[in-house]
Amino acid sequence: MTLTTSRIRPVLRHAPQREQLAEGIAGIPPRPHHALLLNYLQQAWPELEFHHQISRSGWHRPGGVVSASGDRISDELEPWLQQRLSASGDFEQLLLDLERQQLRVSRYNGATHFFAARFGEQPAAFWQLEVEELQEVMDRHLLNSDTAPPDDLSGLLEPLQPASLEAQPLGPPRYRLGNVMNVHQVLAEATNQPVLQRFFREWLDERTDGSNFERFWFFQRSESLTRYGVNELRLQPRAIKARQLGSLSWDLHQDARGLALQLRAYDRIAGYGGAWYFGLVAGNLVPRELPARLEEDWQKDYRYIPDRQHQLVKGWLHQPYTL
Repeated sequence: MTLTTSRIRPVLRHAPQREQLAEGIAGIPPRPHHALLLNYLQQAWPELEFHHQISRSGWHRPGGVVSASGDRISDELEPWLQQRLSASGDFEQLLLDLERQQLRVSRYNGATHFFAARFGEQPAAFWQLEVEELQEVMDRHLLNSDTAPPDDLSGLLEPLQPASLEAQPLGPPRYRLGNVMNVHQVLAEATNQPVLQRFFREWLDERTDGSNFERFWFFQRSESLTRYGVNELRLQPRAIKARQLGSLSWDLHQDARGLALQLRAYDRIAGYGGAWYFGLVAGNLVPRELPARLEEDWQKDYRYIPDRQHQLVKGWLHQPYTL
């Protein structure tokens, strides 16, 4: 099936400016289920209806600098240190100045919430928003008096033996806007566009309807520089239920009935038929030896997958790929 764009109508004309969206989101207090945030998105972007896809937590990033009395000195540690180094003249003098101040460093504990809103019938016809939820907490003393002083700025930024502090909150959690992406539009810029187009074509071959793709998948966006200094953009589809699906155990040595039960168990958790194939292609959730086993059983007249899924298996065996 050819993946056309004739039925895709990207909503661009009424999309709010990023600065406006970021400011509005930053003023919303985080709440369970993100009801206030979703209400704001409905008001700011009335042409679309966003829903929460998934949240990923457990990451953190450096915070700012706080005095011994708790006063805020800087929101960002690294540029503040670089400025102080320039003012001090040399690193040893900087250390002497910092020792007198007994400064502390904070960190941001973070979670990334993914939201999506559809505007067309093709799989890629949706907007995806990433919204970070940040909680600033106390992290460590800037200097550890029990270890040798650092040799350079990196030892202040990422000490090998930090003088850790209790993670006391420094204010309420807050939202911060991350990536805002029209997937259909960004797809044209991605270096892995050809395999993504195949992924979408096969989704339509199996599902016949691409209008619920974002209910099962979200995209991680990554950018990197090649050795020639060229920026490369990649879009990586991730299964929303990857954690549950990854807990399944595969045993390709079972008979046809046993393997059929494994396929159904995978599809049941994923929430749609043929999910095992897309877990093979994206996410390393399915063993790469599965297609060969399915083809072997098919040739023996064990037809426990539909013909359209068998066509996907044949195509993959002829030209394997992963995302």
